[in-house]
Amino acid sequence: MDVDLDRLGAELRATLPAAEAERMVWAFEQAVPVARADQELLGYLFAAVACLLARHEGSSPRDVFEAFFRRSIPDEVWRERYLPLFV
Repeated sequence: MDVDLDRLGAELRATLPAAEAERMVWAFEQAVPVARADQELLGYLFAAVACLLARHEGSSPRDVFEAFFRRSIPDEVWRERYLPLFV
């Protein structure tokens, strides 16, 4: 799996507030090397980040996942706008 980080960054910058877009670009720049090394590590990275967020927020990993689920983009937007950037 690979990601066109330039196109993804352009899309994020076009659709998110500037500071949030730059943070998302940075996060993808950190995660993509993990995916390139071993895609099976992504689930572990996801769980680890959820635990760190839960600790930071004084909540639980489930609370973190539920909050992100509520804020996530609709499936149609994912398929049309973002999925094509992941090759």
